Amino acid sequence: MRHGTVRWYSAQGYGFVDPANCTDGKALYFHIGDVKGHTILHAGGAVTFDTIQAPRGLKCFNVRVVKTKERIQCQPAT
Repeated sequence: MRHGTVRWYSAQGYGFVDPANCTDGKALYFHIGDVKGHTILHAGGAVTFDTIQAPRGLKCFNVRVVKTKERIQCQPAT
């Protein structure tokens, strides 16, 4: 399970996630059918996800919104 942040989400049912600790700047695609639980996503929201190889590259699935308490625990120590 990987962690990331929603880059943007379209009302048409798809969006992109910026993976945590990713230095190449590539966002990963997801479709609303790949989102578990909450179907309301917001840009900047924390998520966890798995990836799978799709015809156009890596794609997210099992996307889950991270609750506020979990988000605090996932942040790296400074």
